[in-house]
Amino acid sequence: MTSGTTPKCPLGLAVTPRLERWIEVLPEGIVTLYSGKVELGQGILTAFAQIAADELDLDIARIRIVPTTTARSPNEGVTSGSLSVSDSGMSLRLVAAEVRSRFLAETARRFGVEASSLDVDDGTISGPGNIRTSYWELASKVSLEGEIDLLTKPKPAHKRQVSGRSMPRIDIPGRVFCDRPFIHDMKLPGMMHGRALRPPRPGAVIEIFDEIAFNKGAPEAVVVRDGSFIGVVCGTERLARAAIDRLANCVTWTGGMELPDQYNSADWLKTQPFESTDVDVRGIKSGNSTRKIERFYEKSYLAHGSIGPSCAIAQWKGDALHVRSHSQSVYLQRRDLGLVFNLDQEKITVEHVE
Repeated sequence: MTSGTTPKCPLGLAVTPRLERWIEVLPEGIVTLYSGKVELGQGILTAFAQIAADELDLDIARIRIVPTTTARSPNEGVTSGSLSVSDSGMSLRLVAAEVRSRFLAETARRFGVEASSLDVDDGTISGPGNIRTSYWELASKVSLEGEIDLLTKPKPAHKRQVSGRSMPRIDIPGRVFCDRPFIHDMKLPGMMHGRALRPPRPGAVIEIFDEIAFNKGAPEAVVVRDGSFIGVVCGTERLARAAIDRLANCVTWTGGMELPDQYNSADWLKTQPFESTDVDVRGIKSGNSTRKIERFYEKSYLAHGSIGPSCAIAQWKGDALHVRSHSQSVYLQRRDLGLVFNLDQEKITVEHVE
């Protein structure tokens, strides 16, 4: 181990400190990384691969990053706030540095040399007296189990050869050549397609559902209803789209709140109940003259919502549930699914798919 100041432990590594949850070294000449952060188009997978390649002295082509899944990946909370590289990236840097140190320690033990005398080049370890081995030869001999000790210092910035340098993103070719599918493109055997009918107003409830008329027009669809939540399930996406249009004509809604004109929300807000708060109160200066300044500012309503359509695939296997989702937090989604289905979280797997 390299002595020196102990690095600060990132939150994800504090929550999941076991080394084997983050990385695998395979005899086939591949290093597999596991991260709790998900790729949303921001390019973090490329950054993670660069970080690991630097610390392990590997060609970046040897790095594989597994999509985030509750079955295997460390729990790193939510992918948000532009924190993936600073948090998960630092965790992976410390993990990779620890792995390199363990392999060098095992090589030093085997050949009776100092670990500091060894060099690594694309996974090949060499040293004095022409000794030579590799990560791949030692993969079954070096244990990566147990908690990281944080005693190994990562490389200083001036010794990094890959991080911080521009390179083609590793996820783009898969999108261009269609071997990295989006979740909407996935097709599983026997998969059914569902669509939910949204109410016309917030808080509206179903007053009438003409089930007979619907069944005549869409006999291939199965209606799923829970109170005023209603939707359809069909064998194909095309049938589901047609059935939901048919369902909209067979449901009558009542109640709910009418939404204001989106282009005149400021006037509507003035008619609603409100509370006033004094932001600042200043004393009036002495003298006969006073000056009053009024200003009015308005801002359009903004929602923190998906730009594109949401999609998920759920698959039951006995009493176990496997969900593929583009969630930014697979562990929180697993928790919520456990509450919805009254199911032990250990029986639920949530896997991120872009």
